[in-house]
Amino acid sequence: MKSLCAILFRSLHQRRPFGLDRLVTAEVTRTVGLSATIPLAFGHWQYVGNTAQGHRLNSTKANQPNDKKKPTGKGNKPKLTREEKKERKEKREKVVREFNEFIGRRKLEDWKKLCETIGLDGEFNSINSCREAIEAVHVNIYDVLDADATNQAGGKARPQRFQTPYELSEYSKRMDKIYPREDIIRSEPEGALLKHIANPRLDEEWQREKEEKMRRKKEMLKRERGN
Repeated sequence: MKSLCAILFRSLHQRRPFGLDRLVTAEVTRTVGLSATIPLAFGHWQYVGNTAQGHRLNSTKANQPNDKKKPTGKGNKPKLTREEKKERKEKREKVVREFNEFIGRRKLEDWKKLCETIGLDGEFNSINSCREAIEAVHVNIYDVLDADATNQAGGKARPQRFQTPYELSEYSKRMDKIYPREDIIRSEPEGALLKHIANPRLDEEWQREKEEKMRRKKEMLKRERGN
C-alpha cells in the first residue's frame, strides 16, 4: 500500500492524469479481494481484487437524472387519443352544418345577415360590398354562430374582434375553434370570413397586396378624371 500511496502522491504533485495500470500495483494484485477507493477530482474510482476493473462513484453526470422528455407529437405537443380525434372531427363537422344552416341560400340577404351578426356598419347593396367588409375584420366563425344563437334567443351579442390575424390565430388554436378549410371557395361567405389560422402571415400579405391594388386603382381613376 505504501507504493500505491507513493504513485498517487507523485501523480497529484505532477498534475498529470494517471492511468488505471499505474494504480493497480503489484501489492494490490497479490491480495485477492483487496479493494481500494481512491478519491479523484472527477469522482471516485473503485478497484476490486486482482483485476483492473473499476467504476466511478459519486460522479456528477452519473447521478443526474435524465430530465429530457421525448417529444410526444408534432411541435412537442401531446398526441391526441383516438377518442379525442373522434370528438374533434365531430365538432368540426357540426360547425360546418351549423354555418350552412345559418348562411342559407347565400343570397344578398344572407350576406347582409352575416354582416349584421358580426356587427358591421354600412349600407351593403351588393354581395361584393359585404365580402370586402367581412374580409377586413378578424373574427372566429364559432363565435359568429354563438352570437347568432344568442340573438335568436332574444339576447344581444357580437363576436369578439381581433386586431390582427396573429391574435385570431392564437385564440382559435388555444380554444380549438378551427373551421375546416377543405373545399372552401374564396368568393363564398366562408372564404371571406376564414383566415389562415396555421399561417396568419399569409392573410397579412394578402391584405397588403389587396390594399396596394386598391391604391393603384384609385390613382388610375384619378389620373383618368384629370385628363
